[in-house]
Amino acid sequence: MYSNAIWIMLEKSVNIIGLIYINSLMAKYIGPDNFGKINISTSLFIFVQTLSWFGGQNIIFKRMSENTRSGIALAMHTQNQRRLFFVLSSSAVLLYLYLYTDLIVFLFGLANCIATYYIVMDFFSIYNNTQLKSKINTITNVIGLSVALLVRFLIAHFKLPIYYFTIPIIIIPLIPYIMRLIYFKYTTITKESSKGGGIYHRHMLYTGGALILSSISADIYTQISSIFLAKVLSYSNLGIYSVALTIGGAWSFIVLALITSFFSKVYSEKNQLAVDRLLIKINRLVILLSLLALGGFYLFGNFIVHLLYGDDYMESINIIPIIIIGTMFSSLGTICYRYMIKESGYSYLAKKMILCCLLTIPLSWLMINRYGIIGAAYCFLIVEILSCTLLNYFFRDRTIIKMHLNIFKSR
Repeated sequence: MYSNAIWIMLEKSVNIIGLIYINSLMAKYIGPDNFGKINISTSLFIFVQTLSWFGGQNIIFKRMSENTRSGIALAMHTQNQRRLFFVLSSSAVLLYLYLYTDLIVFLFGLANCIATYYIVMDFFSIYNNTQLKSKINTITNVIGLSVALLVRFLIAHFKLPIYYFTIPIIIIPLIPYIMRLIYFKYTTITKESSKGGGIYHRHMLYTGGALILSSISADIYTQISSIFLAKVLSYSNLGIYSVALTIGGAWSFIVLALITSFFSKVYSEKNQLAVDRLLIKINRLVILLSLLALGGFYLFGNFIVHLLYGDDYMESINIIPIIIIGTMFSSLGTICYRYMIKESGYSYLAKKMILCCLLTIPLSWLMINRYGIIGAAYCFLIVEILSCTLLNYFFRDRTIIKMHLNIFKSR
């Protein structure tokens, strides 16, 4: 488990560090205003990704952890279902961008559309994680990011027009997808059949239907501040806020890797005492790593922001600590979310996330109008605290509050 966690950490670190460097190169070149335009299209296609998956990521992960062959069949039989959802949702977003934004935003939206398609089709990364083959994801991501980094460097070096930056957006998911697809076909024995396909579709629609509301609501409460910043203030403010989110959440690849590996064990473990011990351990690790990230930023934050992004983005330094603390609660909330999935708490999750969404929209609007960028950061923190704690504590037999109390007990 720990070996696989290390490979997942390497994969996530390559993604995060590579993307931070690639994005910082682009952000410096194009300035906060254009960087904000790029991020608004990225935010919109996060919704497309969520709608297209229809809750399938966690469902497939759980099924593959419990029964590999059944998980593969579920993933393969529901690919066309995801394609259909992708076409419908991406068409709506592209139409909106074409009618109501400028050419730059639309072109980056088109690039994000193509990139999102390969992300949605890539169930192979989930398979590799559940089968403790995360090194395949790491190697393929390194190659994809390296090519994208080279392309972005050349664009900046030769001072090419901004729309050339759409190319690496597509390259980042495309190359790993193709390589993982080839590896999967040559190393995995599958017996895909049209028989039983209807059962898999119905299962995904029924189970995913309970999750999709919670997933969309989660996207709204995490992305709504970005949308409001662009509309209420400016694309430039969104660009600065996006830098704060990137740096403030960059360290989370470590805890997400640990959570992924721990839950491949949690989902397959039948002994409740063993499950409880795993949950205590992963919660404590998240808190410890969060405190280390916060301390590291206070020591090196100014230097990092100035080195990577330059003077135009130094305002982000004031809100990054808030984002780090919010990310800690977000990571702790991910543990709760995955445990509820293990306990089949789909209905509770849907209701909880809808409530989160309803709280976030007016709170974000009010705080951004009153306090600007720092208001957006505090909104993020408040909602993540509520989502992790109070709104989870009414789940079946107060399971989550017991888990949180166990963190502070010596065992």
